[in-house]
Amino acid sequence: MRAPDASPGTGLRCALLVLGALALGAVGPSPAPAQEDEGVRVGIEYQTGYVPGMAVTGTSGRPALEDVAARVDSILRRDLEYSDRFDMLAVPDSLGSGVGVNYGLWNELGAVWLVSASVTGTPQSPRVRVSLHDITYSRLEEVQSFELPSPGARGFRMAVHRASDAVVRWATGEPGMAATRIAFRRETEQGVSELYTIGSDGRNLRRITSDSSIVYSPAFSPDGSELMYVSYRNGRPAVYIEDLASGESQLLETGQDFNITPTYAPGGDRIMLGQSVGDHTEIFEYELGPLCCRRQITSGGPGDALNPAYSPDGERIAFTANRVGQPQVYVKDVASGSADIVSRYVYGEEGYATSPDWSPTGDRIVYHARVNGVFQIHTVAPDGSNRRVLTSRGENEDPAWAPDGRHVVFASDRGGYRALWILDTVSGRSRRLTVNHVDQMPEWSGSIVPSVSGR
Repeated sequence: MRAPDASPGTGLRCALLVLGALALGAVGPSPAPAQEDEGVRVGIEYQTGYVPGMAVTGTSGRPALEDVAARVDSILRRDLEYSDRFDMLAVPDSLGSGVGVNYGLWNELGAVWLVSASVTGTPQSPRVRVSLHDITYSRLEEVQSFELPSPGARGFRMAVHRASDAVVRWATGEPGMAATRIAFRRETEQGVSELYTIGSDGRNLRRITSDSSIVYSPAFSPDGSELMYVSYRNGRPAVYIEDLASGESQLLETGQDFNITPTYAPGGDRIMLGQSVGDHTEIFEYELGPLCCRRQITSGGPGDALNPAYSPDGERIAFTANRVGQPQVYVKDVASGSADIVSRYVYGEEGYATSPDWSPTGDRIVYHARVNGVFQIHTVAPDGSNRRVLTSRGENEDPAWAPDGRHVVFASDRGGYRALWILDTVSGRSRRLTVNHVDQMPEWSGSIVPSVSGR
């Protein structure tokens, strides 16, 4: 997550620049640049592989539920397309909803999976029954009913997203990412920014703060019910936690004048952030409920350390530090041990790498780094091996992983203004999430549980 640039003369200038700029990452040797577009990307980084065909028949419902069924159908289809795991097939009229499953014909049409759905109940309390058919083995693979709120309720789309994620899990054995939110910073006017959230499909935009100030570094709690961030609303960078259901905001009084880049531990019982130590910053950990037990995690001065990102097991962190005179991404054990550089560092060469985020699968760290003077998105294994450059067009910054471990959201100026984009790191397909604003610092939630889905 980026931080504000400090004015000349402050002892924290380097720390803020580390967080604020993005990353240099020649990875090396770098692959040939790939060509990418909004919908598809082809290049040496993304090799074409087998993608199973999937068809979705129209969602059915009795006349009183036709409008609900149409909304469910639209959300379900889009979610499965945005999962980037299937070759979505056109459905002939003769094989639409209400028609029995002809496994042999669907097999001839190239389908491996067939999804059908029907809506029952009432318009105010509908239910959707979703079925997944395995065409190859001519069998019903899974079927489940999902309760939905009224289509006018805030949680309607999220409830359908959970059904979509169930289909992805049934078909692949891996998690989906539809039932999630993305928090980000939006410039609302010159020198003023606020936090917003948006669904992974680009819908349900919601403004979170109204501070008329500067905000940075949003971070979701593990269950998605809270959003932690840094705000200058009281004249100094302080950490706040917003309850997304109630809208109540709580100041975390750390006793320090400078706080930046907070993040939750996987269990939600601890947080980590950068704080000032003399004329530089180090990373500290606190226990939550109530805030206590400050523990220093890094101590490699005189350079700055910030941007911590926990590993999925909470035992290691990736972070940014400029110990070698330039920002680089490091990995270290939380409890003890030295820190190792995992971004590309060559003595005597200019380097800049920052803003790491640890994949929920544990096997990759994403960050941004400079390539030929332009910031691009990179990934690397936690031991520093197998570095990859994922983007090549425009300037791309502030990446964050989806809970499925294959999609990342990032800020890019490729469309002529700074918007949020989502990239599938397996297929290379990308899509724009926001438009016509200056949006930065995205943070992807985990899967939203029903108790907080209404917000």
